Amino acid sequence: MRNPDPADAKPVELKRSLGYAGVLGQSIACVAPTATPAVNIALVFVAVGSGTWLVFLISTVAILLVSWNIAPLARSGSTTGSLSDFVGRGLGETWRIITGWILLLTYLSTAVAVLAACVGYLASLLAALGAVVPQPLLVGLVGGIASVLALRNVRVSTALMLGLELLSITLVLLLCAAILFRQGWVVDVSQLRIEGISFEGMNGTLLIGILSFAGFETAAVLGDEAKDPLRTIPRALFATPLLAGLFFVFSAYVLVLGFNHYGVNVSATETPLDVLADRIERPGLGILISFGATISLFGCTIATLLATSRVAYSLARDSALPTWLATVSERHFIPRNAVLAAVAVVLAAGISFASFAKPMDIYDWFGTFATFGFVSAYMLTCLSSPIVLRREGGLHPAQFAASVAAILVLSYVLFTSVYPVPSAPLNILPWLFLGLLGAGAGSSIRLRSRQSFHQSSG
Repeated sequence: MRNPDPADAKPVELKRSLGYAGVLGQSIACVAPTATPAVNIALVFVAVGSGTWLVFLISTVAILLVSWNIAPLARSGSTTGSLSDFVGRGLGETWRIITGWILLLTYLSTAVAVLAACVGYLASLLAALGAVVPQPLLVGLVGGIASVLALRNVRVSTALMLGLELLSITLVLLLCAAILFRQGWVVDVSQLRIEGISFEGMNGTLLIGILSFAGFETAAVLGDEAKDPLRTIPRALFATPLLAGLFFVFSAYVLVLGFNHYGVNVSATETPLDVLADRIERPGLGILISFGATISLFGCTIATLLATSRVAYSLARDSALPTWLATVSERHFIPRNAVLAAVAVVLAAGISFASFAKPMDIYDWFGTFATFGFVSAYMLTCLSSPIVLRREGGLHPAQFAASVAAILVLSYVLFTSVYPVPSAPLNILPWLFLGLLGAGAGSSIRLRSRQSFHQSSG
């Protein structure tokens, strides 16, 4: 009897093991909801004051329009390629590869940004205990732990991420409840009148609002790992921005109420929630919020590593990246080599920048870089959605209107992010993004063409 030839063995594939909670955990963790009250709300408040809640309300509506375009595509078919596959179904193979590279650059950059922010909050907690640890070492330690978890079975990773996010959100809600308890359940008329808001300030902060939701679409990278992807993924794609939006608008309203009443100089501190907790005589809450932000950003680091690896795996499986990136672990059923490659890039960049830059500066640079990718990928998906739905006979006037509205809003947000031209080094980021995208997508298109040629000639 002939022994089986190893070359004839069926390759290991990703395993369908995730229920709705796991898919939702990936989506929520990548959004990192606690980072918005801890960082983004303060940034918006400095620019628009009492109009902060309105910025997040408008951003919520904009992202729900994007979700409205993505969800129908996810209901008709989902794979690990996420938005790149959705775009490819409507705009063709070349745009699928371009979108895949947009997502790779975006998720890698986001991973570096949230890892740096996580280290920044962790360093402040350690400093309060009298411990000073070099930032590059902290980046290596935190990134290493996140990497180990990303290499585990995806059920373990997503369950952990969802638990961390729920805990951190609870801590923010405790601070909001403490503020309302001290203030009484009163209506802040100055916020409802949107006093002091300017058109210019609104322009600059919409980008921050949109970025607060970035990553909600990563539920779609689990198309080959979800048990019922055509049902659970669309539900997560809608539930995440809706729940996050409600949380953002509510916390923005309450925190601004606290900033105004207690005279917190938000622009003069990097931890305004700590100061606010002190002013309401709940100093322990400030420490807990910092801890919550730390674990939320840690969960987001894992989530973005997972998303990066699945997009790389999808491209490699279709010969648009080296095929060794499509190897699946026989033990944990994950794209092991793709995860390791993502980890190597993120740790190298994170440690390098941590050696000379502050954590929040790294967060600003890499987060801004990622924003161009998120907005571009969302726009391409909204452009592809009506084409696919029309072809499948499911395009309705409301769906078409949602596509047009989403593209217009995203175009406006993208334009205001590059004009007026920001100061250095942010002014070079759009050109850097385009350069890396052109080099990466171009190499993948050539690689796939060569593979196709060899297969046809063979």
